[in-house]
Amino acid sequence: MGTNNYLVVFSLFLLLPHLTSSKIELVDKGYRNLVIAIHKAVPENPQLIEKIKEMLKEASNYLYVATKFRVFFKDVKILLPDTWTTKPDLYRKATTETYSRANVIIAGQKNSKGDEPYTLQYEGCGKEGRYIHFTPNFLLNDKFIQAYGPRGKVFVHEWAHLRWGVFNEYNEYQPFYRDGEHYRVTKCPKDLSGKVCFGNDCSKCNLENANDPPKEGCVFLPEKYQETSSSIMYTPVVKSVNQFCNKSNHNQDAPNDQNKFCKLKSAWEVILESEDFRNANEATDSGSVEPQFTVMQESQTILCLVLDISGSMSGSQRLERLQQSSTLFIEKIAKEESFIGIVTFNNIAYVKKGLTYVSGDDVRKILVNALPTKAEGGTNICSGIRDAFEVLSEDDGSTEGDEILLLTDGEDSGISSCFEAVKTSGTIVHTIALGPSAAKELEMLSEMTNGKKYYASDNFNSNGLLEAFMELSEEQIQLESTGGTQKPGGSLVGDTYIDSGVGFNTNFLVTWQTNVKPDISISDPDGNKYLTKDFKLEEKATVGTLIIPGKAKTGKWSYRIENTAHQPQSMTISITSQPSGAQSEPVIVKTNLQQTNEPPYTVVIYVEVFKNFMPVRHANVTAIIETANTKIIPVILKDNGAAADLVKDDGIYSSFMTDYDGTGRYNFKVQVSKLHTETKAAAGHTSGAMYVQGYLENGTVHLNPPKPVVVDDEDFPVEDFVRTKSGGTFMVKVVPPANQDVFPPCQITDLSAELLNNTVILAWTAPGDDMDKGTVAEYEIRKSKQAVHLRDNFHNATQINTSSIIPLTARSREEFSFDLEEEEKVNNSAIFFAVVSCDESLLASDVSNIARVVIYHPSPKSRDPDTSNQNRKLTVGLAVSLVTIILCSVLGLIVFIINKRNSGMTVLDEEHVR
Repeated sequence: MGTNNYLVVFSLFLLLPHLTSSKIELVDKGYRNLVIAIHKAVPENPQLIEKIKEMLKEASNYLYVATKFRVFFKDVKILLPDTWTTKPDLYRKATTETYSRANVIIAGQKNSKGDEPYTLQYEGCGKEGRYIHFTPNFLLNDKFIQAYGPRGKVFVHEWAHLRWGVFNEYNEYQPFYRDGEHYRVTKCPKDLSGKVCFGNDCSKCNLENANDPPKEGCVFLPEKYQETSSSIMYTPVVKSVNQFCNKSNHNQDAPNDQNKFCKLKSAWEVILESEDFRNANEATDSGSVEPQFTVMQESQTILCLVLDISGSMSGSQRLERLQQSSTLFIEKIAKEESFIGIVTFNNIAYVKKGLTYVSGDDVRKILVNALPTKAEGGTNICSGIRDAFEVLSEDDGSTEGDEILLLTDGEDSGISSCFEAVKTSGTIVHTIALGPSAAKELEMLSEMTNGKKYYASDNFNSNGLLEAFMELSEEQIQLESTGGTQKPGGSLVGDTYIDSGVGFNTNFLVTWQTNVKPDISISDPDGNKYLTKDFKLEEKATVGTLIIPGKAKTGKWSYRIENTAHQPQSMTISITSQPSGAQSEPVIVKTNLQQTNEPPYTVVIYVEVFKNFMPVRHANVTAIIETANTKIIPVILKDNGAAADLVKDDGIYSSFMTDYDGTGRYNFKVQVSKLHTETKAAAGHTSGAMYVQGYLENGTVHLNPPKPVVVDDEDFPVEDFVRTKSGGTFMVKVVPPANQDVFPPCQITDLSAELLNNTVILAWTAPGDDMDKGTVAEYEIRKSKQAVHLRDNFHNATQINTSSIIPLTARSREEFSFDLEEEEKVNNSAIFFAVVSCDESLLASDVSNIARVVIYHPSPKSRDPDTSNQNRKLTVGLAVSLVTIILCSVLGLIVFIINKRNSGMTVLDEEHVR
């Protein structure tokens, strides 16, 4: 390996629309294009619209003050589902806004969290989150205001998570921490006043004895009325709170997520480093800060297929694969009661089918017959788009909210000539680049319209083109997608699993290359077989489909596809299904890919695995990367809270990508499964506002009702399932030379420290030579009495001898112990630790998270007064008892002697008488 004198530059076109929020713009201090979308399962309730408006009006004023008069909400779009009553006079037709890309979603409860508002964020400090989640009940029921604070203030708390990547300053799982001889409340700032109480009794919770932590049930109740203005990220319940903790009042000792993920920086410091404020001028008066609202509604699907028929489409079976995929889409995926048109193009465009209302198999057949059958000529993409606009206008004279699916394999120097028309059309453009030579600017059409974008290589076995068409439907859940080249008589064999959350309209799709159809056999969990004769075979395309009527049986299904041709043949199988509508929600998989903006420009893959908003734990997740040269690179993703993964067991599986194979378009898909292993779904970790148990007002305790719990936080099992999800495309423009090492070890993010009898035990997850792959060469561990010293001047801190450590492979659990120095054994003091790892090329990781131990030797002075009183009472009692025993013994002895003497005299008298 060489030295790090080469910077890898990647240009990534975004991937997955599901987790990529609508682009919010900051113009003249006002946030524009904020999209708040209501889920289609939410019952129609116009009052919900008014509550959203009230919340955003309050939030805009509050945000303006909290940011010291820098920003406010200017333009807010409220997106209603198509399940609500259409009201053209009140609701505008949505254009490029969709629920799947909304910044804020209004949806049902997250099971274990009840109605708790939260923000899904998993990319680290200073990085934007995915979305904010409110429930309808939270917005409609005023009882939550008492526990969470005014809705507008809560929205700003969540906005700080979403927009600026800051974290909570409370810790639900560690509400107190040890600080010298005392315990402290995990809060920011430290001077936020209040009392620690057990119910209404504030005398039962003692923080003064570090050897006796506060008992379970003790909670901090803030004073509702006080002068402290911070902090929004602790709780918006306190009336005076309207600021974020800043550098001067931030509590760096608190064991909260803000300190852990942001390296002890205050929320306000992180916010000021964001793009919103980095180059901002001084705050000035902006006049009115009340947002403008636009209520929009999703409408029925109106889509035009725009298909390339240039001469290059005749090679590599591209035209045949276009026919296969388009036929599948029209016959099996397109919604009933939607509208579809077809335009083809080479040098010029041809309208093959005007806008057609989809109603039944006969109409679908007519559309399939309009698909192209030959390819010739050049490539003029804009001609196809312009004709598509005319087709889309046939219903209402407008293209707003309509969609285009553009598929092309050719370069086109004139593609930018229609960019402006696309921007102003209000049309969503989805793109599929077929083969390695498609126009490099193609994805820009999707970028500017919130469309999806995909790449399909010429590798028939990768199934990329079919997967791209399948992703156009949000109702279809892809279970399996695989393929391979089989020799004559060879078979593509495998199993899939249908869980109870899916099973409706289950579709087995088989494709092959030649005119010799394969021998197909599908077995259900009861052993019933479906054979080739049961498949519907398309006339124009080498494809067969089998739809299982009704609800497919839950359990293991098996497939075997035998090549009956006399030469090798590539064959694929794709299995899709729809939600069963049962009480059990299906497991949903979403993907995301991000690139860092500074060297070494690493790529991180994220996969979200959720069941009814609940994280699914312990699943097997693998990303399958296909390079421009059709090389397949598997990447295993983990939810272990280390390396690229922010939080353990939160349902987000993550990994770095460090392997490349040439420049050009790459695509990826993920395979997720749980088979014969104990897999759980549980509460998970989210960033959300704190439920305040109560507050103090004029010295009186006011308790809120106990926090509602919809289900137990205990894990509940998830049945066997499989999922496949296409992730989209990204462009690699430059790759590192093979003889140069450009990727350092990844940062250690889960360092922990424990003190046991003056021995410090450090533990962490091992990074790799290249991010989270391979094995590091060595660890450098340092310590300090000041945490910020390690953060800002790591190499000047005291180094610990680590020569005995033999690094383990990435993702292994490392542990290292050592004894404190004599001078470090100072009672009530703290020592902080951090780690840096290095690879063979001396490339170093970032400084790890900072861990600490507190040295504490119990002394009589530190005992709890109640306990000391009890001990004194016990001592006095024992003393009294002992004295009593001695006195009784003495008295007993005296009585015994007297009786003995009297007994002797009696005997003498009797003898004398005799």
